Amino acid sequence: MSSDLTTRFGSWLKIAAALAPCILSMYLLYCLGKYEIWVPETPHRDKMTIVILVIGMAMSFFARSYFVKRTKK
Repeated sequence: MSSDLTTRFGSWLKIAAALAPCILSMYLLYCLGKYEIWVPETPHRDKMTIVILVIGMAMSFFARSYFVKRTKK
């Protein structure tokens, strides 16, 4: 039973670690808007938003891919 619990906890920890970059990129965008660092008139704001989200999602994808590949070995 203890081994099963350890395996489940490790799996959830890997998922959380893989999701962290995506969640952090969304939180960064939230903070930029909430504290008015970016105003709607900021030039190229939409392009920077897309780049931040794509980087966060790509890092999450690569982290998850790494964990899956490492598990299969």
